[in-house]
Amino acid sequence: MNRVDQLLENYRNHLKLPQRASLPAIQRTWFAVYPASEERRLLLRLYDFEHATRDAGLEWHPIDLQGCLSQWIDGVDPEEREAWMRDPDAIELYAENEWRDLIVDRIRKGFAAAARPHETVFAVTGLMELFDLLHVSDVLEQLEDDMRGFLLVFFPGEREGNTYRFLNARVGWDYLAVPILSAK
Repeated sequence: MNRVDQLLENYRNHLKLPQRASLPAIQRTWFAVYPASEERRLLLRLYDFEHATRDAGLEWHPIDLQGCLSQWIDGVDPEEREAWMRDPDAIELYAENEWRDLIVDRIRKGFAAAARPHETVFAVTGLMELFDLLHVSDVLEQLEDDMRGFLLVFFPGEREGNTYRFLNARVGWDYLAVPILSAK
């Protein structure tokens, strides 16, 4: 069984457990952890995750972050953008707040768009877009008070204990989300 199939099977098993929307946000955040090399395969199988979610009696609402970086940079004043290109380190300074806020706003709009948010799995894809500019943990911290339902974060990386490493490149951080792994 390939890693995406195993992740899907583990997700289905997780959905068989009682899901309570009254739990704190951290316990309603699920990290679907898989090797970054499986990103394309996973994206092609999202419909299977959606189907499993609906079979479990929950709604499915996808939130794709792909394209957020170009959207943010396109919205910057052209002169400022040109200055950033001369000094790429400047982009990181602005990304920590401005771009993070754009991403958080996109996810919040996803929360608001659901008809039954407390019975919805909000599936976040496209995290690779954040690499080298933002930390996933910084985005999630901004969402804790707004989250309704369940947040399924498709996380390309690895997990050891409660430590997650984004794209296996960054120093890991401790996060108490519920892990759903791509291994037995």
